[in-house]
Amino acid sequence: MAAFGYGAVSDRAFVAFDQELDEGAWKEIATKKHEDAARESVVALLTAPKPVGWKVRLRLGIAEVLTALGAASLAVLDEGWDSAQRRLFHHVGAATDSDDRSVRAAADRLRGQILAGTGTAQTQYAYDDEVDFGRKQIALTQPGGPLAADAKKCKLEGALADVERTTAALAEGLGRGKNEKRRPPSKQLRDAMSECVAAFNAVHDELAWFVRKAPAGAERDKLQALLGPLDSLLERAAPAAAPVAETPSPAAPEPAPQDTPKPA
Repeated sequence: MAAFGYGAVSDRAFVAFDQELDEGAWKEIATKKHEDAARESVVALLTAPKPVGWKVRLRLGIAEVLTALGAASLAVLDEGWDSAQRRLFHHVGAATDSDDRSVRAAADRLRGQILAGTGTAQTQYAYDDEVDFGRKQIALTQPGGPLAADAKKCKLEGALADVERTTAALAEGLGRGKNEKRRPPSKQLRDAMSECVAAFNAVHDELAWFVRKAPAGAERDKLQALLGPLDSLLERAAPAAAPVAETPSPAAPEPAPQDTPKPA
């Protein structure tokens, strides 16, 4: 596959190009149904018409860059996680004061296993450790977990749902899957850009091949119309050529002095 220079295209330029996929010749390619399926599994594109595959691949590449650029601030996500932990702590604390001895016993077991320190020490953990702690809380208390019955007896369903939601949001902000450690935001963007550049190079390569090989006519004109916006994107991203300094012409030599005859 040829490289056409998409490595010089900025992240913002890729995102802006998404609008061009809804204009001109690209607009005529309907992809909504295939985009939804491809987000579940790209294997769905194997049976899609080739132009649909081109457009969806470009869209998915741009979407990865957009996600990396638009990730929420980790500080904001951490605030949400800490708030959910404090709500959980208060719900468990309320259960420890219940008139029902069995509820108090359940609350004591929960306090020892899903809270840290005096109950909120987990809010001082590093981001990655908070994600790990939140996932442990959910694993222990979800249906089938060893503390599921205690959580139900103490009516923690709502508080634990908040913990699960904020833990998932913090994990996403860190670029972590279920069992992954954090990818720094800069690496998230770098990886997304690599995927996007590869998508644009691949689509451009196929389109250029078809344009070269297709006979003159309406179909070739359509292919050229699809390729045009990609060429324009590359032209906009290409670094401006440095002006060539003019080399001054060498000065013409002065005419040799002519001999003047001496007076007789």
